[in-house]
Amino acid sequence: MKKRILIALFALTILISSASAITQLKETIREIPLNQWTETTKIEANEYLVYKFQGTATNNLDVTIEVFSGDSIDMLLFNSENFTEYQSMMKSGKPKPYNPYSTGKGMDLKYIKYSFVIPANDTYYIVEDNTYLPDNGGLPGGSVIVQMKFNMTRCLECEQAALEIQKKTEEANRISEAQRKTQEETNKSKEPQSTPGFESFSSLLVLAAVCVFSRKR
Repeated sequence: MKKRILIALFALTILISSASAITQLKETIREIPLNQWTETTKIEANEYLVYKFQGTATNNLDVTIEVFSGDSIDMLLFNSENFTEYQSMMKSGKPKPYNPYSTGKGMDLKYIKYSFVIPANDTYYIVEDNTYLPDNGGLPGGSVIVQMKFNMTRCLECEQAALEIQKKTEEANRISEAQRKTQEETNKSKEPQSTPGFESFSSLLVLAAVCVFSRKR
């Protein structure tokens, strides 16, 4: 009887270990080298592919992701801070709060196309997720073939607007500094001024008093 129990426990341990091995998530990170770039790649079940790139504020980003073969996947866009939260969840293997941009987010989809204005200079991450996480997303049914088209361009109008704002801010600061200096000079001019003649007369009186006092002694 004990032998059967031990065999059953051993078999259960093997099953649990096998299940853990199957659900272990694989992270693959690639850096996007160009502002205009296309790649078609294979993503295994329970693997998430991360495309990393440097974004400049006001740049325009155009992305198209399409699954050519296989089941639906999750598609996400993060800045550096929010990607850290997502990465922590994936490494733990358990659902946790994470905050992707609403633009660029597609759950359980085979196709997404979007445009996005980069809000700040930062590192950004585009994720193609073929895992069982996060919640409310697609479930891996095997490997998938996915193509991503990436195009990042300068927004000249945005840059011009930002430059105009900078100029106005600098001009406002210059005017404020000039007003401050003028006010300081005005305050100084209102301070009571000493009279040289009066000071000399006071000195003579003091000297005369000293002389009189000396003679009396």
